[in-house]
Amino acid sequence: MEEKLDNKMPCLLISFVVDNGPSMTKERLHTLMEAFQRFAEGEKSVRLEWELLSFDAFAPTINKSFESDELTPVAADRFPLLGRTVLTAVDRLTARAKTLRDGGEELYRPWMFILSDGFTVDDMTEATARLEAMEKGGELLYLPFKLTPKLLTERLQCLDRSKHIVELLQGQTNGFFSFVQHMIEQRGALSPDVGIKFAKTDFEGWAVL
Repeated sequence: MEEKLDNKMPCLLISFVVDNGPSMTKERLHTLMEAFQRFAEGEKSVRLEWELLSFDAFAPTINKSFESDELTPVAADRFPLLGRTVLTAVDRLTARAKTLRDGGEELYRPWMFILSDGFTVDDMTEATARLEAMEKGGELLYLPFKLTPKLLTERLQCLDRSKHIVELLQGQTNGFFSFVQHMIEQRGALSPDVGIKFAKTDFEGWAVL
């Protein structure tokens, strides 16, 4: 994770869970990582720590620097495990938040963005339940996105029922990051105890609700 700005400001933790399963082409992942690099290099209005977690068969891959665009699909004989990756991301956010609070630092509510190509081989029930519980408890804001018009497995239906999975339109990666940047700017303009808001119009042109 990386830090920006004065360490006396409240800190915002962001976790991006990104699908790099076999259905994702290297070209699409390259475009996505280029967008992550631009996001990481841009100026932010709040102090941030962020990281990206991608799929693997046994343990998620964690990218903290965004200095490399070499995020590649998992091998054909391995399986995308979105549920496990989400749970790992939640564990890492929870642990980091505790460390910062124990050190006397003030935090905004952490965020998680999930970008899935619509497929996973593991069960999503536990991950979805944990996301729901944390959001209801004010511990997390999570937003799931799909990179395909339709979900490719019923295993993701529980996540879609919990919080509708927004479709990120093909070629609109920059629209997604503009949305994230707008959220960050809004967050920086408000006190930590005030939640951010967004409307349907914020998704126009780059996503389908």
